[in-house]
Amino acid sequence: MTELEVEVTHSSHKRGIKMLLRHICEVCDKEEILTVEQAYDQGWDYPPKMGEFKVASPRTCGYCSINGSLWWLLCVEGKKIADLDEKQLQTLSRILQEPENIMVG
Repeated sequence: MTELEVEVTHSSHKRGIKMLLRHICEVCDKEEILTVEQAYDQGWDYPPKMGEFKVASPRTCGYCSINGSLWWLLCVEGKKIADLDEKQLQTLSRILQEPENIMVG
């Protein structure tokens, strides 16, 4: 867990506030605004419960498989960043800027 995650998680739980994050499935493009707990309960593969912020790991909803994720392309198929298409590069950019860019309100 990064220093930012610890700070956000700790301060939000301390005040009893549930942090809302925009969850984006990189396979089907589904978007939902959920708390970390809601996302986890619905099967989302999303930090901080699944993986880490700012690290290429699957960002998928509860219906999509990780084999369509950027993580799969890089780690399993061995693709290089130069091999990625524009959508995949945008996904990577978004992941590297989380959680700041997916915080709601």
